Amino acid sequence: MAEDFDAELDHLFRAHIARPAPRRAGILEGTREWIRARLHDVFYRHRVLPSLQQNVRVEEFTQPGDPLRIDYSYRYNGTRGFLQPIALGRDPSRAKVFVYTAEQIRRHVARTEFTAITEVEPVPENRRHQFIARLLQAQDISIVPLNRVEKFAEELRSRLQ
Repeated sequence: MAEDFDAELDHLFRAHIARPAPRRAGILEGTREWIRARLHDVFYRHRVLPSLQQNVRVEEFTQPGDPLRIDYSYRYNGTRGFLQPIALGRDPSRAKVFVYTAEQIRRHVARTEFTAITEVEPVPENRRHQFIARLLQAQDISIVPLNRVEKFAEELRSRLQ
């Protein structure tokens, strides 16, 4: 039914088969990278960033060669803390990996605390949100949505001083 068969075939291929072109407009809202960028900005403004270790390798706690890095870590009074952005609306497998990693780290470090920074508060009616929230809570990982991260950063700064 198309006027130009080759043009229509090319259009269908691009729309349904070809990989999407990379976005050049910046970070897509609601992704882990977007959360991390917002978190970095908040930590910078609250003067917490200098007290944090960034891109922490986890292979010393899991297996040699484990490529995972936790975005932020800190230490205070013998406690080691870890912060990781987790997008509730995106990829639940990242939450599963963080839960596994937290379990492995707790086997090696006596006093730890873990926090998942999410784009929104987990919605009770959203099954994916609740699945991820239950995973995190089962491993005693706190959830801090971005709308509460300013207060969290201020409390963290006072603990780290």
